[in-house]
Amino acid sequence: MRKTLLFLLTIISLQLSAKELISLRGNPVQGGILICEIHDSVEKLFLDHKGIPISENKAILGFDRDEKLKHKLTIVLESGEMFTSIFYITKREYIIQRIDRIEKKYVEEQHDSILITRISDEYHVLAKRRKKIFENKNIYFEDFCIPVKGGEITGVFGSQRILNGVPKRPHNGFDIAAPEGINIFAMTTGVVALTGNYYYNGKFVLLDHGNGFNSIYIHMSSITVEVGDYILTNEKIGEVGSTGRSTGNHLHWGVDWNSKRIDPELLLNMEDVFLKIQKR
Repeated sequence: MRKTLLFLLTIISLQLSAKELISLRGNPVQGGILICEIHDSVEKLFLDHKGIPISENKAILGFDRDEKLKHKLTIVLESGEMFTSIFYITKREYIIQRIDRIEKKYVEEQHDSILITRISDEYHVLAKRRKKIFENKNIYFEDFCIPVKGGEITGVFGSQRILNGVPKRPHNGFDIAAPEGINIFAMTTGVVALTGNYYYNGKFVLLDHGNGFNSIYIHMSSITVEVGDYILTNEKIGEVGSTGRSTGNHLHWGVDWNSKRIDPELLLNMEDVFLKIQKR
């Protein structure tokens, strides 16, 4: 799935080198993020003309599953000087499975009105809480770790099924199968934003990592943290289970940045990224 990442940008001499203005680590691909370390002299940061919050000289740039490839990064210094970089992220190919001649009842979901109301209410509670995370400009995250040790990968980010010619929603997480009761750990430092037991998610924990960055852990058998708890990287937050809409014991691990779905697996393989920046 992964491709060699390469930026081909013109080198232009600056008073501050590109690395001094901003240094980046991550994966400039669809579904990837870039973590920015920013010089004190930088006042504002924009991605495609949209303001990016800066906290403690850090910022995040995230790219959705089907994100466009061409982007513009703009850096504004306290002096008013402005620098830009046009860069391209790498397009990814996802696993697509086509299954035809399935009985209609197995493709179209049927729910009674009470269940529809429950699902809708749960969706809006989660969406509302994520919106508050988007408004949180603090940054908690550090390095990243895999939440379940020694499990089997059973689902990857971006994969999609087409049933009877109808595309279903892409898989927006990373699935790790493991026996019930195996520990689940926080992928990085954060604050517990929400817990619950939902129809689809089962028992879950939502962690706020700041700056619109959050992670969710789904289908747990038990939850060992409470809303408001400050959690460290690799700290236990619960145990593997099969609650909610699940076909077996596993963790569904999801990552989100400002409503953009991020591939969790990429967080485990962060690389230095070099942008060459042009003064405007």
